[in-house]
Amino acid sequence: MNIIIPIFLAFVLLQGCDAADDMIGMFEKQELAQELIKSKYGWESQLGFSIDNGVLTHVTVILDADEVRGETVENLEAVSREVVSSVFKSTPKAIYIQIASEP
Repeated sequence: MNIIIPIFLAFVLLQGCDAADDMIGMFEKQELAQELIKSKYGWESQLGFSIDNGVLTHVTVILDADEVRGETVENLEAVSREVVSSVFKSTPKAIYIQIASEP
């Protein structure tokens, strides 16, 4: 019972800051970004993120090499920025683009 009160207070206090918006529903945002890439560009993707002290520090966009082989780095960067900015309220410190291929 004693632990419930501090948890409740922390939850209520976090509701007023933007960090709470990013922390709540991050997996839904991850799924939304993957669906956006699939619907707009036809690429399968995975999306990872890191949050440190309530701050979105980086987002990693993982793309299949076979699907993006003909794309330029500049285009992949633009797509990643567009997707991340449309899904997340806060701007990460870095966006990483990984190209994955099967052995």
